[in-house]
Amino acid sequence: MAKPPLSGQFHYQSFYNGPIQVCDGKVEGTPILAEPWSPVGTLDVATADFGEVFGRIVFPSNGSPRLQGETVLNVTGRFTPASEHSQARVELRGEGTGAIYQIHGWFVPDTGRVVGTVLCLAGDLAKRPVGTTGAFILFPKN
Repeated sequence: MAKPPLSGQFHYQSFYNGPIQVCDGKVEGTPILAEPWSPVGTLDVATADFGEVFGRIVFPSNGSPRLQGETVLNVTGRFTPASEHSQARVELRGEGTGAIYQIHGWFVPDTGRVVGTVLCLAGDLAKRPVGTTGAFILFPKN
């Protein structure tokens, strides 16, 4: 039996997009796009035969001045295989040290990578407001 696509170790990083102000059809100021939100962390994850995902993301203590020591988020969720109408995808929840994130991603065919969106539901580790959203990428750690 083949290893599930979301099993093993992956690099994880998320990126923040700041608010964009538009006045009279023109963008005001300089928008913040794809600024690193998290340092590069390691996701150690497994997917059970029935699609349940469990694991943890570890961010190193030196990865960001906003993190105090090594930070761990427990990850749970669900893997859905590709179908005739949809790419393979994951719906995950990351929780730890008071932070909660909702993570939705899609597998990029033939790369082992997962890309998607992350939403802060509570206690962002980087001190961004609840409701902050951004992009993330997972790629296999070799």
